[in-house]
Amino acid sequence: MTAEEARWDRHRILGDGVLSLDAEDLRLLLPLSKDRILIDRVLSLEPGEMAVAQKAVSGGDVSAVGEKNKFVFPSTTAMTALEQLSLVVLLAAVDPPTTTPSVWKSGQGTKIPHLTEIETLEVDSEMVVPGILHLRAHLVREIDDANNLFEGGVSVGGVDFIRARWVMGSGSE
Repeated sequence: MTAEEARWDRHRILGDGVLSLDAEDLRLLLPLSKDRILIDRVLSLEPGEMAVAQKAVSGGDVSAVGEKNKFVFPSTTAMTALEQLSLVVLLAAVDPPTTTPSVWKSGQGTKIPHLTEIETLEVDSEMVVPGILHLRAHLVREIDDANNLFEGGVSVGGVDFIRARWVMGSGSE
């Protein structure tokens, strides 16, 4: 087994280098606590290129008849989920998941990219009915050594409610 194959041996390889990741994989890969991760699973990942993910959003208790629906999943939260998905794209291409958390805890090593600019953001509406979010993030190009331009969006039931282009840049220590 090659080093690259061993790195992803816990992951399901879908073919042609495309991977899928579950919640445990995301917990190991992302520099966030389990409770702050806004992605349930990555359905399709090409490290360093693109990813498609899923997030189940529930509304809790159902409103009574005649009562205004109080559930809203804000577009700002969906944009944060896109930021996390683009981080998956970048980190999956660089750091082995088994060693990354110790690098974050020690404050040493690679600077973790984060959202530095939203170039365009189109929001058709807020999500007001619970459902399954589908997120997609595609690396358009490397701007320079520290910044990458992404584009993507969030849809519910096959209908886009957010389309965006954003820049992921290096974090500071």
